[in-house]
Amino acid sequence: MIPKTIIHLLSGGLDSTVLLYDLVNQGHRIHALVIDYGQSHIKEALFASDHCERLCVKATHLQMPRLRGSKLTDGVGTYVVPNRNAVLLSIACNLAVTANSEAVTVGSNFDDAAGFPDCRPEFVAAFNSALVAAEVPVEVCAPYIGKTKREIVQIGRQLGVSFPLTWSCYVKGEDQCGTCPACVKRLEALR
Repeated sequence: MIPKTIIHLLSGGLDSTVLLYDLVNQGHRIHALVIDYGQSHIKEALFASDHCERLCVKATHLQMPRLRGSKLTDGVGTYVVPNRNAVLLSIACNLAVTANSEAVTVGSNFDDAAGFPDCRPEFVAAFNSALVAAEVPVEVCAPYIGKTKREIVQIGRQLGVSFPLTWSCYVKGEDQCGTCPACVKRLEALR
């Protein structure tokens, strides 16, 4: 693969962190974008910063207005934040254009697709079609979209990712709860 300049949506969670290490290992020039959209589990952003420092990756932290309609942001509904990835990817694509980047990457994966509509291949394809229609010269790439979290963990282990320094929990606290859906998927993948 030819190295590219990439804007990488980095949450500090398991999937996006492994993808960060993978992209750096492939020789890409990475600019990480860490967005606070009002999620209660903001501790993941601290882990994102730590990994960027370890890898000497430029990171931009962005505070935006709180997204609404989810347990993750305002305590109502489900864990799905309505249209979250469309909002975050739109911001990342804007940054990509201004930074002369060719691509935006996101850690969407097979295991998340069942519960999160904006983590599905159809969503990424539709989003890329919208970028073409809007004449935005950026492509959204989701290299792990067909991979399970267990497969992502295997890649991370090969790359030396420190999984205790990733945050997947949906619950605000000092430690990951171990019982929310994100923690359960994480623990299963790490076995």
